[in-house]
Amino acid sequence: MNPSPPGNPSRADKAADARAGGESDRLDEALRELAAALADAALPEHVRRALENARQALARAAGAIDRLRALAHGDALTGLPNRNALHDALAAMLAEPAAQAAVLYIDLDRFRRVNDALGHEGGDRLLAAAADRLRGAVGDAALIGRQGGDEFLLLCRRDDDPDRPQRLARAVQAAFAEPFHLEGEAFVVAPSIGIALAPEHGRDAATLIRHADLAMYESKRAGHRRDWHLFEAALGERHRARLRLESELRRAIDKGEFRLVYQPQIALASGRLVGAEALIRWRNPALGEMRPDRFIDHLERADVMAGLGRWVLGEACRQVRAWRERGLTLPRIAVNVSSRQLLGDDLVRHVRAALAESGLDGDVLELELTEHALVEDLPDTETAFAALRALGVTLTIDDFGEGYSALEYLRRLPIHGLKLSKLFVQGVPAAASDVAICRAVYGIAHHLGLDLVAEGIEQRSQLEFLRELGIRRGQGFLFAAGLSGDDFLDYARRLPA
Repeated sequence: MNPSPPGNPSRADKAADARAGGESDRLDEALRELAAALADAALPEHVRRALENARQALARAAGAIDRLRALAHGDALTGLPNRNALHDALAAMLAEPAAQAAVLYIDLDRFRRVNDALGHEGGDRLLAAAADRLRGAVGDAALIGRQGGDEFLLLCRRDDDPDRPQRLARAVQAAFAEPFHLEGEAFVVAPSIGIALAPEHGRDAATLIRHADLAMYESKRAGHRRDWHLFEAALGERHRARLRLESELRRAIDKGEFRLVYQPQIALASGRLVGAEALIRWRNPALGEMRPDRFIDHLERADVMAGLGRWVLGEACRQVRAWRERGLTLPRIAVNVSSRQLLGDDLVRHVRAALAESGLDGDVLELELTEHALVEDLPDTETAFAALRALGVTLTIDDFGEGYSALEYLRRLPIHGLKLSKLFVQGVPAAASDVAICRAVYGIAHHLGLDLVAEGIEQRSQLEFLRELGIRRGQGFLFAAGLSGDDFLDYARRLPA
């Protein structure tokens, strides 16, 4: 059975409510008739007892129906109205003449980290505590309900106070400023908030909730540089563009629209070629040539990340084999791996297959994983890493320092190396903060015996700083951009042996 869309009860839900209401009315009438019959003094005692038993049974049935109706419109975890009740309340609000209302769509960022750390029971406790904070922040100025998961809705009128939605958004942000304390740990959970107004942004409940949802995702994308985001027509257009892009992504593998380019990795002291990173590019007939920053975030939503990841692994290994047949023995090829591949797609089996098909040993392959990919499920990650190390594969944390920066990964996981993010490389040697970060990351790598690769090297001054710091391997436009297989071979032949 397909679930109803958020905030929009299905026809079956509405029909069930109508049936329940009709049954309740008929039971009430039956109870009144029985009460009247019991008041008749002329009834024989055995008839009176039978009627009383029937009255008690009907009363229990009426109570059960009332409880079921309450469950259908309430959220058992938080005690708040559920999405069906919210939709009905908003529909009633919008049905009033000249109604002016607002929907605030609230999503709790970083909630998944609580589930990861404490399990679903811990997540449930946080949701209940979040509901309490919302009640305290909003009071009686709005109706609060749980949309589902870690999402909540606020419904409010604004005909008497046009600024009420924005003021409520600021109150919610303030209510979540302090961390939640669960099982001796502190968790910061920040709300992303989208606001849609009636009648400007919609005249029916489903449209208004959908537009508030789009505005919430824009707030999330902004990374809390603002407290909330108000819906605007351009968001709808961007949403349609995203849907179109994701639709094209689902067909791109079968159409052969993806290709790999290879960026050389250079020994900073000697200028020799020591490896390459495989970088994906997408050329779509309708959308043109696109770099990864335009489509990578859409791959998981389009549900093609796993299949594309397998293709990248196989294609990169095949290219290394082709270079060997033409006289270039590349020491190592680096391939990016997503969290979806790491935990849900049997990465070890696919790595083993790619190596076998290309005839390569595992030490030729380096897998780069972001810190975000590692935070998802540490025990499963440890198991996968142990199996990959047994194959001889090198394991590197990509963009180290940009994400969660949990040093526990370095202690618990069998990591071979770190990749110094270009965000920090681009500021050296002029920016003191970037210099300090680069030195700190180098110190961590050096003392733990980890390899360190610097990416994004574009200027000679950056190269000299990194080389003096002691970093041995790097890549960036100063050396070369991503090259096709043939161009990479030509480039390699011009480098020192």
